Amino acid sequence: MNFKRISLAALQAVGFGLMPASALAQITDTTTFTGQVPGTCTYTSGTSQTIEMSYSAENNGTFTGQTQNLTISCNFATSVTLGAVNADLSNPTETNNTASLFVGGSGDALVTSGVSASAETSLGNSPGVATNVQIGLEVQGASTVGDYSYTVVLTTLSS
Repeated sequence: MNFKRISLAALQAVGFGLMPASALAQITDTTTFTGQVPGTCTYTSGTSQTIEMSYSAENNGTFTGQTQNLTISCNFATSVTLGAVNADLSNPTETNNTASLFVGGSGDALVTSGVSASAETSLGNSPGVATNVQIGLEVQGASTVGDYSYTVVLTTLSS
């Protein structure tokens, strides 16, 4: 008799060849790619200004002032808040203060603040388009002689 040796590996290969096709494993690959566009927002005209206010004797002493354009450029629609008007602790007397945010040189204030910050309000900007805003401040009751100083913070938020 003529016996041929069949290796164990060959025997397994023959066995797989005899299996029905439905018994073979189907292999698939699912790859998920993710990415994120970062939100960017800049004040292209700078982030702070010092404004010399004008003085009038009206309303028991009134200061008024307005910033130059603050140019906001964001790649998303934004909302803004105008912080409370913070009077310097060394001001000679307490005053009534109102800050206003104007968009694009309009005469109408988008938001105002005083002792409290404004509500979050849509700036109405288009993504990728620079928007000019100005902050105005009116102070009443500055009747005592001396130097006065106030700080107002503009915050830009994603909508």
